Amino acid sequence: MGGTSTDREPLLGKANLFPLRFLGVGVYLAWLFTIHFSTGIFETSDRALDSLVLSNLANLVCLILAAVFARRIAPISTKRGFSLAAGAFSLFGTILASLAPLAAAAELPLFIIGNALIGSGTSLLILLWSELYASLPRREASIFYSASFMLAAVLFYGVALLDAYMQMTVVALLPVVSMAMFSLSLRLLPDQDEEVKESADSHWTFPIRPSVLLAVYAFASTLSRSMSFDSNDVGMLGMLFIAAVVLICNVFLFDRFDARMLYKITPALMISGFLLISFFTGFDGIGNVLINAGFSGFVILTLIVLSNISYTYGVTAIWLFGLTRAFRVLASTLAAYGYSWLASMGLADKMVLGGCTIVLIAACAMLFLSDRDFTSTWGINPLPPKRSGAVEEFYETLQGKCSVIAHRFGLTQREEEVLVLLAQDKSIAEVEETLVISNGTAKSHIRHIYAKLDVHAREDVVEMVEELR
Repeated sequence: MGGTSTDREPLLGKANLFPLRFLGVGVYLAWLFTIHFSTGIFETSDRALDSLVLSNLANLVCLILAAVFARRIAPISTKRGFSLAAGAFSLFGTILASLAPLAAAAELPLFIIGNALIGSGTSLLILLWSELYASLPRREASIFYSASFMLAAVLFYGVALLDAYMQMTVVALLPVVSMAMFSLSLRLLPDQDEEVKESADSHWTFPIRPSVLLAVYAFASTLSRSMSFDSNDVGMLGMLFIAAVVLICNVFLFDRFDARMLYKITPALMISGFLLISFFTGFDGIGNVLINAGFSGFVILTLIVLSNISYTYGVTAIWLFGLTRAFRVLASTLAAYGYSWLASMGLADKMVLGGCTIVLIAACAMLFLSDRDFTSTWGINPLPPKRSGAVEEFYETLQGKCSVIAHRFGLTQREEEVLVLLAQDKSIAEVEETLVISNGTAKSHIRHIYAKLDVHAREDVVEMVEELR
């Protein structure tokens, strides 16, 4: 979805319960991780590559098509056919791929069709949930993403405790459960159809920086799994740990927690992990835990940032997530296939591969990551309308003007959110209610904004925004 409204009722501000239905992302992630990364019944090292490549290719094609036609089909979350297809493709794909080894002469076609359906279902699950999360304020998206990654790790280990037949049954049903939770989640959201159609008419520059970074991190993560396949199950502990840290910080320390620390520590975690699995013997498990923690932390950070960009600036979610995810899937496929080819040629030297990957991660972190990226649109900028009758240029809108002022005067992302409300002449009480923060926190943000803008009252802020050209 996506939009620029700051008046939506916060889900976490409701006193009744934590909306667990929004954690369906964790359910489908557990399905995906079990199919591709488990060392149990669903995968052996011999078949892992074929399964991953086949499903990834189908996933890649669907993601690219969704991004290309995003402005025609958005929003997909309100079109029931997409959610039904996501559940059906994932369910039957898992069943066919699981039964393939038992089918003798029909093994190959079942295996190919099953993994193609898994890849197609994966892309739809990703896009549907991404579009839904992009309709949520930053705090809620942060909490739901981190909680979902925790749930995925817990379910992953829970499934591993089941016997073979129960595993196949439960795993096949996980994406169906995820789609049921998705449908229930939609009921808590306002109707966004018109808003999404309007935002879909706008044009934005290609999201090259997040796409490249996700590709590099995904390449490194998949390479580490290939280099130490037997430690994949242990590595999931890293994801569980980093997701728990992010969740705790977002629930209890949201206004003091700087999510930018994730991009500062994730390269260090991944580099440390590669040092262990590449240059030391017997440390594959610990190395995989560190790499998984680093990769998962960066993915969570990226998902939060992209969701907030879509929510705040109206970028079409399935276009933004489709493109960035496509880069990630492509890099993962190349890493898996590349390592297999090098191994078959006797060239898969862990020290060489690990050393090159460490240099790659460090170089990309220095070139493509900075504090400014996470107080801006990460290099994704609006373009002038391409046709008559399109929505007005972004920087002429209230949100656009606030964005210009925030960047010009060095406001943080949170302060920019408060600035938008002040520009609407909202009172302190309304700021508190909208952003679900305390009175003291709201006043603190407002004081910092006044100091940076060199103004003394809300009326001065409104005047500055209105006069901006």
